[in-house]
Amino acid sequence: MTNSKILVGIALLCATVAISAQECKSAVFFKEGSVLTYTQYTKKGKVQGTNSHETLKVEQIDGGMEAEFKTVVYDKKGKETFSANYGAGCKNGLFTIDMMRFVDMGKLSEHNADDVELKVDGSVLSFHTNVSPGDMLEDGDISIKVNKSGFTLVTMTFNVFNRKIHEKEQLTTPAGTFDCQVVTFDFESKIGIIKIKGTGKEWYLDDRAVVRSESYNKNGKLIDYYELSEIR
Repeated sequence: MTNSKILVGIALLCATVAISAQECKSAVFFKEGSVLTYTQYTKKGKVQGTNSHETLKVEQIDGGMEAEFKTVVYDKKGKETFSANYGAGCKNGLFTIDMMRFVDMGKLSEHNADDVELKVDGSVLSFHTNVSPGDMLEDGDISIKVNKSGFTLVTMTFNVFNRKIHEKEQLTTPAGTFDCQVVTFDFESKIGIIKIKGTGKEWYLDDRAVVRSESYNKNGKLIDYYELSEIR
């Protein structure tokens, strides 16, 4: 399995969380060797595949930390279909987390090859720790162009807006039971000429790591979901 080349640092396309340097060190994914594994399900609960996020390297920098991660995507039979490295950072009380979780990795894996390049652009999402139910958060967007030999094969975009904080909920997944911050949002996605509009609901561990994410179509019916299945 080969890695596609990412032209723009994914750490620039992240959800930003205001936390202290000490909290950076305590985050489960800011420890070298830690792995978060997510399982993707259909609306009927059938496994579509999994993806893992391994922390390869963590470095101390002035005012914070920087880390390098590797994400690997597997199909429902456990076969690796796509992999890529990305960066994240925590500096001067701002924590960054990758927005690639919004992208359909299955579609990216269809274009996985040595000579394929992924050009990533996007804005920064803000996610503050001191929030209350009813608070609204900033909008965000991400765009990925799959390029080969100087030509764009497909463009994928994802826009999120109307992000709203709700009451905390306790959630149990195969990885454990967590007290989570709940956020809902509207989204618009486009893969080539295919457009999808809908809503989403997500549960966050300590306002940082996604524990579960659900996507609904414009009629409010569940499309699919993924959840944290293992922490090691």
